[in-house]
Amino acid sequence: MKEVLTLKEAIARSGLTSGMRISFHHHLRLGDRVVGLVLDLLQEMHFADLTLCVSSIMGEACEAVLRAVKAGVVTRIETTGMKSPLSEAVLNNELSHPVVFRTHGGRARAIEEGQTPVDVAFIAASAADRQGNLNGTSGPNPFGSMGYAHADAEYAGYVIAITDFLSEEPLAYQSIKAKLVDVLVKVDSIGESEQVGGGSLRVSQNPTEHLIAERTLAVMQAAGTLKPGFNYQAGSGGISLLVTNLLEQYMKQHALQGGFASGGITGTLVRMAKEGLFHTLWDVQSFDGEAALSVAENSFHKEMSASLYANPNNPACIAHQLDVMVLSATEVDLKFNVNSVSGTDGRILGALGGGPDTAYGAKLTIVVLPSFRGRIPMINKEVNLICTPGSDVDVVVTERGIAVNPNREDLLKALKQANLKPIAIKELMMRIHALTGEPMLPKKEGSVVAVVEDRYGKKLSPLYSSLDSQD
Repeated sequence: MKEVLTLKEAIARSGLTSGMRISFHHHLRLGDRVVGLVLDLLQEMHFADLTLCVSSIMGEACEAVLRAVKAGVVTRIETTGMKSPLSEAVLNNELSHPVVFRTHGGRARAIEEGQTPVDVAFIAASAADRQGNLNGTSGPNPFGSMGYAHADAEYAGYVIAITDFLSEEPLAYQSIKAKLVDVLVKVDSIGESEQVGGGSLRVSQNPTEHLIAERTLAVMQAAGTLKPGFNYQAGSGGISLLVTNLLEQYMKQHALQGGFASGGITGTLVRMAKEGLFHTLWDVQSFDGEAALSVAENSFHKEMSASLYANPNNPACIAHQLDVMVLSATEVDLKFNVNSVSGTDGRILGALGGGPDTAYGAKLTIVVLPSFRGRIPMINKEVNLICTPGSDVDVVVTERGIAVNPNREDLLKALKQANLKPIAIKELMMRIHALTGEPMLPKKEGSVVAVVEDRYGKKLSPLYSSLDSQD
């Protein structure tokens, strides 16, 4: 039986001291309350100079982290992404050290290999039993897979599980085993599970995005990807979700049965698996309520760790088995480099996520994005921040044209034969700039406020302070 302590008692028991590294996971997305509970208490307990290692930072967690930064509790951040108002503080050089952006696979690798040793992991669970087993599928706030927390649970020096539902009976479904948990903490609420589907997840009604999705499906057909047993993943952006909806219709019409779908799992993918369109769902993060419950109910629905998902050194890496990946972006450049963290103006808008991991692993990587947003062009001479190298990108699809990486002559030929009329990416950029004008790009000099690491831990691209940007 695990001890059930107050959060303050658990922190005192953990041996945490100033200067150490703490970690969280973000499966509750916009509904997370655990990050705020912990960081506010750490401030009351006079901790300082902590490194925050978190799978991503969204919703109220951004405000909680910003409070901790301003109070000196957190001085270093390692994450895959963040949102406002924390992102503005980073660009204004309010953090003592540059933020380190890692992919989901890169984060798991770094923890497992000891590059980023976690001293104390704070793991939110929607349910725990008295033995200390955890899941994200039971209780009043189910959020589904706990994939990003597996590395933290296994490798952290001390693990504090925080839940708002303590079961007297052993959990039927167990995401993290009791042997990995040191103490339990019972709180009134870990957050609001109904907000798990918030953030970038949305069902788009935009006709431009529908057109891009239709073109993307046509590219997949022309490339010969849609064949029995193909393995599929799409990102969380509106266009990517539309592609999945169109793919469902196509697979039904053609009686096509795929292999697995992976990554963040949605109710649409659960429905497709129930209908036999995919035989397995590999779930590192459940993106809505239906998926959150399905992972414990359906044998085809498998929870996977971030390491199994995307760690480049994991021999069973799911990302390396993909046939097609549909990837969202904030901008692309003439070398097909992808930026998914900052905008053309340098503002932090999103996250690396598992995009670079899956782009590397997939046989066909398709980047989908509109030509411009708010008259800011999405294709430019160079991106503000390289998140996914252009060598891992095969096709860029917009409503104003389709561009194929020159390295994929086979794909270029296939799209021409299918009458999809691909054009050179420079021509596509010029079409867009004819409408928007050429943007003023931020200066790449001055204070470095963040660094993107590649999957193996090598510095890939720096982000500079907004104070050094052009007006």
